[in-house]
Amino acid sequence: MKCEIGLIHSGSPYLIERVFVQQEPILEYAMCEACVLESQGELSAESRKAITDYMLSNIDVGQRLERLSEWAEDDGDNASGLMDCCLVSGTPANESREKQIAAWCLGDQMRVDHVFPLMISGVAIEELNGVLSEKTKGWIDDFVGDNFGMPPEFCDHPDFRPVLI
Repeated sequence: MKCEIGLIHSGSPYLIERVFVQQEPILEYAMCEACVLESQGELSAESRKAITDYMLSNIDVGQRLERLSEWAEDDGDNASGLMDCCLVSGTPANESREKQIAAWCLGDQMRVDHVFPLMISGVAIEELNGVLSEKTKGWIDDFVGDNFGMPPEFCDHPDFRPVLI
């Protein structure tokens, strides 16, 4: 997954993710859409279904659509308000010791849709990790280790592994 495409000038959508402990980013990357799809293909079918079921059961779509509408009316240029609370639990970002943010971009612009940009709290990440198969957990650990080195926080807190969107 190191295609080395020039993301900003490629004309292809790309994903940016950051994982934080406290206010410190411990992992961040950008990946083109093709590589994201390839990565998602590495997840077991069991994990893909479990993630989908978890998200459908825990995201209040009506509330999210309301926030998107308010954002568009108020300050359609600043999307930080769409990432100030966990998409799953509603926990404020400043109350989350660990959190993960993600956004899809095109060129130098962030895209806004029903789900993205988003913030997921550490508690929700741990819950998501609880539904992943061992195969998927192993793949995520290998991906993080191979591409970023394994941050010590993961070793101390194995249930907090990033959930690659």
